[in-house]
Formats: sequence, structure tokens, C-alpha cells
Amino acid sequence: MNISRWKKVLISAVTVLSIGLLVGGCGKKNTANKVKKGDAVELTFWNGFTASDGEILKGIVDDFNKSNDKKIKIKMDVMSWANFNEKLPTAITSKTAPDFVAMNYGDLANYVSNGALQSVDDFWKYDGVDKSNFTKTSVSLGEIKGKQWFIPMQVQGMYTFWNKSLFKAAGLDPETPPKTWEELAQMAPKLTNSSKNVSGFVFNKDGSAPLYNWILANGGSLVNADYSKSTFASPQTLEVLKVIQKMIHVDKTGPESIGGAEMDNLMNAGTLAIELNGPWLNNGLKANEINYGVTTLVQGNSGKQTAILDGVGYAIPSSTDKSKKEAIYEFLKYWNSTKIGKKWSTLNGFPAYLNSVNEDADIKANPIVAELSKQMVYAKPFLPGFDKLSAINTDVINPLIEKLTAGENPEKLMNEADKKINTILKG
Repeated sequence: MNISRWKKVLISAVTVLSIGLLVGGCGKKNTANKVKKGDAVELTFWNGFTASDGEILKGIVDDFNKSNDKKIKIKMDVMSWANFNEKLPTAITSKTAPDFVAMNYGDLANYVSNGALQSVDDFWKYDGVDKSNFTKTSVSLGEIKGKQWFIPMQVQGMYTFWNKSLFKAAGLDPETPPKTWEELAQMAPKLTNSSKNVSGFVFNKDGSAPLYNWILANGGSLVNADYSKSTFASPQTLEVLKVIQKMIHVDKTGPESIGGAEMDNLMNAGTLAIELNGPWLNNGLKANEINYGVTTLVQGNSGKQTAILDGVGYAIPSSTDKSKKEAIYEFLKYWNSTKIGKKWSTLNGFPAYLNSVNEDADIKANPIVAELSKQMVYAKPFLPGFDKLSAINTDVINPLIEKLTAGENPEKLMNEADKKINTILKG
């Protein structure tokens, strides 16, 4: 599952949602499917897990449907994330939304600010739920202004993937990936071999996540503490932009204009030496029999470990009748059991966020899950509750990356971006 390719659709969709809730907030209520205690319950569930992880999710949902003793049946509707974010706002406004959804962290603040979701604070009081079994950072992903808006489904971040065969061919130790951003910049040109169509490193034009991680590791930031002013224009940001441009435009370590999906294709084809991406890349590399390694994200030189924590959570639209909450919580409790948490992490190669899963002997012995879970100790959500991030990524940061890797002046691009961010913040 790739979660960074549909931001423009979301912005327009949430605009429609905002208008719809303001104009039509007093419209019809969705009471036709009200549930009485003891009745059979059918729940509708939307998500964007269209890849191999979707098949695993379907299997878990099917098992729940067969095994639960409360007559709960979940009907799952899977679509692309772009389609999900196009359809959901209108569906919430018209009271035809699904009963619950899997939602990306990056979109949560937009839906909350528009009144499109119900608080799920009471999940922590549901019978059999142990909040202390969840890592604090995973819980914080779904918190905005002291309220819980989604319950963790999975956690992730950016990690360092490297092709061991290409490292060996370039005369580098295949068991020693770059540990810092500086080492990454030094290794990338050595790994590049244009005669064999091998790229050392690629910076994708929709790569806001690696850019933010790099800027934070270098001591920079995007906005100030209360999200009222841009802090993007800084010596720390400029230093990062110059290094990226040198690698891509000057050293030619990879294509100047390439999207994230194309970047993944290069890695899966064995022609990209280093990629920064999420855990979903694991299954593709395994399927293509790539001799690869994966470890925590490269770091800055300060000695302080930093990484942005991302994830997906279960949320309940505002249009869902409250009588269905108990049935939804029954599934969420099932999902957040040690058995299912272990299954999801093992089959997908995702880090665990339940303490009981992290303590499991099989998980500790799993080289991928154990390695990626190390980042959970210090990774933190990026700008929680900030509902302008999607607009900034789409209108400012992604265009900046494309111009930067094409050779335009980094300082000029940074200052122009700073002004545009301030305009968005004031809007």
C-alpha cells in the first residue's frame, strides 16, 4: 500500500465535505439500520488496501465473520486511496458512508476539523480492551486536542532499503548500508552505473515524507509550534535542498523526475541501490527475489535519533448510527489482539505497535519486523492535528522537489515555498 499519491484528490474532496456538512448538516439521519441489542449486525467497511496486504486483510475479516459469537458480519469494500478520498466526504454528507473505515494519519486532521468523524474515546473502556498494551506513540497518532479519533490499525515510517547485490558490484560492503544522510549522499554516486541503468539513489517528486525526515534530522522544521507561521526557510532546510540537488541533478544518481510508484518499480527490478520507503516495499522485493536489506531510517549527525511516525487507523464517520459502535469495537478489539497483530506484522513485514506482539518470541526472531520495530522507540507523529499539510504537500512541496531536481536555484525555491506556506496558513 502506498499512501502518498492522492493528496490533490483529498483536498478537493474535503472541501466538498466541509461545504456539505455546513449546508446539509441538518439533513436526514441514517436511522434505517439502527441496531437493537442481540440483533445480527452487518457492518460496511471501506479501505484502500488494494495490494497483497489487502488479501491478508480480507482473510482476517473473513475469519472474524466466521468466529465471532455476536452475529457480526463485515462487508468490506476495497478501492484505491484516491477513490476512497473522493467518495468518502460526499458519502458522509449524504448519510451513505460506510459504518467504519481505515484512514491514513495524514488525512485525519482534515476530517476531524470538518466534523466528519465520531470520537472513539470510549473504545478504551470497551470490555476486554487494554490501552496499556498499545505503545504510546501509536495511540498518539489518532489523538487531536485530547480526543481519540482513530484506533491504530498499523504503524509505519520511512526505512532504508538497499540492494546487497548492487552494493557488492560497486565494491561496497553489502552488509553495511548508510547510517546517516551524509553517508547516503556519499554512497549514492558510487553505486550509480549508467551503463547498466543502475541508479544509486532516487528522490521521487512526491517525496514529501523523506524530505521532512531529512529536514527534521538536520534541525529544521516546516512550521512553528502553533502552526501559525512557516519556518521552512532556514539554513538547515537550504543545506538539505542543496545536497539533494547535487545528488540528483549534478551527480546523476537517479532520474530527475520520477514518481514514487516508478521508483518502487526500479527497486523491484533490481536497478536501484538505495530507496527510502515504507514497509509495504518488503513484499514486492520478496516477490521479485531481490537480495536486499532493510533497516531503520538514516539519521543526522547530531546523535539524536529522529523519525516521523505514520500509520493507518480505524475511524467511524459522523453519519454512522451510534447503535453500531459496539459491533465496530468488537472487531477493533479482535484486530488489536496479540494473535492478529502478530499475523499482520509477520505477513506484511510491518513494525508491531502492541507491546504483547513486540514481546512475542517469533516477532523478536523475525529479522524484518524486529529491525523495523526499533524505530518505534523514537519515531513521533508529524504535526498532529495540522489540517493544512495535504495542501502544503500538493501545492508547495511536491512542485518544489520537481524543480529542485531539475536544477533550479535551491535558495530561491525555498524562499518562494516559505511565502506560499504562509499564504496557506492564513487561508
